[in-house]
Amino acid sequence: MDTPPHRWLADVKKRIGKCIIFGLRPKQVDEAGKILRVLARDWKELLAGSEGFLVGRSRAGLERHRVAWGEMDSMHVSVYHKLRESPTNSTDSFLLDVLILSERHQRPAARCVEDIVLYDYRKGAKTPLKEFMSRKFNQTWKAQEQAGKLNKLRIYNLLERVEGLEKESWDKEGAVEDLGAGG
Repeated sequence: MDTPPHRWLADVKKRIGKCIIFGLRPKQVDEAGKILRVLARDWKELLAGSEGFLVGRSRAGLERHRVAWGEMDSMHVSVYHKLRESPTNSTDSFLLDVLILSERHQRPAARCVEDIVLYDYRKGAKTPLKEFMSRKFNQTWKAQEQAGKLNKLRIYNLLERVEGLEKESWDKEGAVEDLGAGG
């Protein structure tokens, strides 16, 4: 499945806003509210999860951590990691992709890469993953793939629902903007 558009989250909010400003019937307002509730509750899972990052308190490197930017500003961020490749029993190093999300702006604030090397200090050399580590990392890899597929589907479902609202309001033949009850 294709990666969702880069700014899908901000675009969905703007598109719903345009529908609301144009004028919606009560049933459509209810649907817009349901979509916005999903975005408010699940935005991190949808945004990071669609890229294969596993989210939640038990998976976050940092959750809603306050970061100061000089003397001028501060913001809260959440940090998530994912395996770049599925490790094997012979893996002695691996890369983690890191996503740092701005809680305030609901978008990526930064991306990083962590390079992990397994090292046996007694032997003074790199060492491969132990069997139990390899199994656990492969479980994580599979969970990442599932999260990516599931959250992409969820995003595309939301995009279809928004398109439906648009077609029922301003993007239909003969659409007339509701200017309210003027006198």
